[in-house]
Amino acid sequence: MSGERGIVTQTTFVPRYAREHAKLDRLRQLAEEGRITPRVARTLPAEQATEAHRLMEAAGLRGRVVLTF
Repeated sequence: MSGERGIVTQTTFVPRYAREHAKLDRLRQLAEEGRITPRVARTLPAEQATEAHRLMEAAGLRGRVVLTF
């Protein structure tokens, strides 16, 4: 979908694309090239997954919570 200023958005539900390796690899390439910028609210170690869930359930979070492994 195209919005103001020529900005194009695409909603992606990751579980739907779990086996779409070529599409996920393309997203990775676009992010590495700086052509897309994921909105990340917080980055936490995997051991803090409980905290990540708490943050996602709370109101007001802008962006995704990323777990690092």
